[in-house]
Amino acid sequence: MATHTKVAQLISTMTLAEKVGQLFVLAFAGQDIDYAKKLVKDYHVGGFYITDDNAATPMGAKKLANELQHQAQLRACDAPLLLCVDQEGSWGILARHTDLGPGNLALGKADNDSLTEQMYQVYAQQMHSLGYNTLLSPCSDVNANPNNPIIGLRAFGEKPVHVAKHVAAAVRGAIRGGNLATAKHFPGHGDTHNDSHQCLPSVDKSLQELKESDLVPFQAAIDAGVSMIMTSHIMYPQLDDTYPATLSTKILTDLLQQQMGFNGLIITDSMNMWAMRKNYQPAEAAVLALKAGAHLVMLSEEHYENSATDYKAIQKLTINGVIDRVKSGALDESVIDARLSHVLNYKYSQMNTLPTSEQLDHNQIAEIIADAVAGSVITLRNKKGYWPLMEREFTLTFAADPRKYESLVNSRGIGPNDPRSAKDTILTELSERTNRFELLSFERLNTLLNSQENHTLTKPLVIVTEDYPLPGESFDVADQQQLVKRALEKYGDQVIVVAMRSDYELEHYDALATYVCCYSSRVCAAKHLASLL
Repeated sequence: MATHTKVAQLISTMTLAEKVGQLFVLAFAGQDIDYAKKLVKDYHVGGFYITDDNAATPMGAKKLANELQHQAQLRACDAPLLLCVDQEGSWGILARHTDLGPGNLALGKADNDSLTEQMYQVYAQQMHSLGYNTLLSPCSDVNANPNNPIIGLRAFGEKPVHVAKHVAAAVRGAIRGGNLATAKHFPGHGDTHNDSHQCLPSVDKSLQELKESDLVPFQAAIDAGVSMIMTSHIMYPQLDDTYPATLSTKILTDLLQQQMGFNGLIITDSMNMWAMRKNYQPAEAAVLALKAGAHLVMLSEEHYENSATDYKAIQKLTINGVIDRVKSGALDESVIDARLSHVLNYKYSQMNTLPTSEQLDHNQIAEIIADAVAGSVITLRNKKGYWPLMEREFTLTFAADPRKYESLVNSRGIGPNDPRSAKDTILTELSERTNRFELLSFERLNTLLNSQENHTLTKPLVIVTEDYPLPGESFDVADQQQLVKRALEKYGDQVIVVAMRSDYELEHYDALATYVCCYSSRVCAAKHLASLL
């Protein structure tokens, strides 16, 4: 029986609740597997957003995936669940157990699309081996705004064609590794001044401007066969002056599907982000998204405000609210049937036959990461010839306030998800390799910079700056910039800045003579930097 006929017959036998539930991708707190199974059995959900909070080890991940898929197979609609993970390099799950590499911005700077494809094959094959079948990556945004608080290291760069090349490579790699890939955040989150986890940003660009910039990588993803595209909670008033992209028929149906030719699945970014929650009621937002063209409504990040709200109640309220809207006639059931038909046809025809190429082994993966890291470390200023240090003694300090490292692994289970900061890794590696450096603490450095005394340096001062993409909050990059400026005023050319982040801070350091950028805050990049030091 052809898949299309099978799906049509199946939908005709399903209750309204069964049909609506299949259009939701939900998260759950901790290792509450009984609740997750209840969502499958009683609320008929179509998938889950998975984090380290749900399974902190590979063995735990396999057990979780198996139990959830087994529960789904007991339903009359036995389509596999989407088990979605934010595995994208600069963000990722199971950071201690998987190979995340240096992240997208570093891959973009290395500018070898074969490396990018292989890195995403690694993400996909490692997730596939655990039973997770959907990468919520690659991030396909263009870093048009260097002060963007949430994209930064997650994007492949600043130039649309360059980003597009790497996005296409990432999609090919994910497919080779046996996972669905998701291009995000459509039609682009790279030119915002705000984080949509916190508010509803606006981008005042015309359609023509978007076609020449932000949309270029998404078109490349579509052409490369991307399975899913994630929406952004952003206003584009020149495209739709009423609704943000997630809720806009003009953006999701007219632009993405009809003009750009996307035939895969459209999934919303988390409807629990403040951009949605502060402006729309949960059920209202879900109905608007489905009407606009979205196939899947995602509610992730329930830990975002766990202490203040009952996330389980919000999930039920949202699903039941959509059902009630259909019953009342506010949402035509034909919309539900159309979205579900697309989802189930995709699942039955694609997910049970995900291709997997020959797997990359441990040595191959190590070589891919080493090449990516080495290719992405760039000396952008070296006016005095101080770099490389060439066996010289140096003083080492870190610009970030030590208290900020507490944010690296936040309670929501998303974000960098690795307690091993660049700082800790560099210090550990250097201590094992050399005694040529003296560590200057954050407190001591500030004391010296605040002192009126004419303190001189006898050796170069290497200041490490860092940044991490933290949903809903920001690392202290502005404070770090001020510290570097104060150091430059006092110590001039003796200052060497090494960036475990993007190079977008460099425009603030006119007087800086030596600047080396790693374009990554990941452990592998920090280890490589320590070897260079």
